Amino acid sequence: MTAGRSRAALRAHQTGTALAVLLLVACSGDPPLPDAAFRPPELATPGRLLAGVGDRLWWWEPGRPPVFLPDQARRAGLPTDLVQIWLPRGWKESWVPARDLTRLAHSGSVPVVVEYFFDRGISRQRVRAQRDAWHRHLRRVADAVRGPAQVLVVLAPEFNDAPPPGETAITRWRGFNDELAAALRIFRERAPNARVGVCAGDFSPDRDLRLSVGAVAPKLDFIAFQEMRARGDRDARARGYLDVGGAALSYARYLRREFDRPVLLAYAAISSHGGWEAEQLDAVSSLVARAPELHAAGVFGAIWFQLRDDPEHTGYFGAAETGFGLLDARGRPKPAARIWAELAADPGSP
Repeated sequence: MTAGRSRAALRAHQTGTALAVLLLVACSGDPPLPDAAFRPPELATPGRLLAGVGDRLWWWEPGRPPVFLPDQARRAGLPTDLVQIWLPRGWKESWVPARDLTRLAHSGSVPVVVEYFFDRGISRQRVRAQRDAWHRHLRRVADAVRGPAQVLVVLAPEFNDAPPPGETAITRWRGFNDELAAALRIFRERAPNARVGVCAGDFSPDRDLRLSVGAVAPKLDFIAFQEMRARGDRDARARGYLDVGGAALSYARYLRREFDRPVLLAYAAISSHGGWEAEQLDAVSSLVARAPELHAAGVFGAIWFQLRDDPEHTGYFGAAETGFGLLDARGRPKPAARIWAELAADPGSP
């Protein structure tokens, strides 16, 4: 996965009441098809920042029984208001079966599905050339999530990343509004239970999203963004690099001010690889400390990119991609896990 230039113990089992509040307004009845006058109802949220983990439902390891990761997260005291599942091109239906979506709903969790078709780079040329294949991918995703369970769908993560050499950046292409409108229509028609948004990368100081998504933004249910950090990043020594909470708050305020949509921190990720356990702890602490301010700024949820370290994960940050988990590869909590656990719901939460 490319990352661009810069992804207290649980005290009571959640009944899902707060999450019903999250999507009750947005999912009352089948939504109309998007048109010039359509504006989706606001996502109503409880009086706190919802939180969760990703990036898959199941952990498979040779010689061991499979682990349902949302259950493991709950046992570790971590928040599971939102449970994220990544679906790159070529994904399999077994990664997101209907029975597991129902299982999440019964446990009070909302699935957050990230469609990641353009995992090898995105540009105007690639969207145009691969439009039909992308739409087939989106129809598969829509059919997989269709049902009584509420679900959030994140389109085109980091669409504002630099394009491959010689190609045109999405941020310089007004036509991307039409592409997103067509993608949105697929979900309105095939999965009316889905709330759909698009995800930018926080590649500050660049904040040039208006041309590419400004026209379609009123039709989206939310707009999302990411924050990712690792030791090997070229900016790792920059002042404030680990102030993820401050960066997230600044970018969330920009998105809310610019597009007036509910905001989701779709994935936060700080790698502990290379002896960065303390840095991961500091970065997570900065984010959790800002939770009330983020909520006040219009952020309804925040997701930690990976529950467990994945030794086989590859991407922009190289070897550091293997260390994004709150748990290590054997399922043992890192120091940062106890801080993210502070976002778990209190028994008296609405």
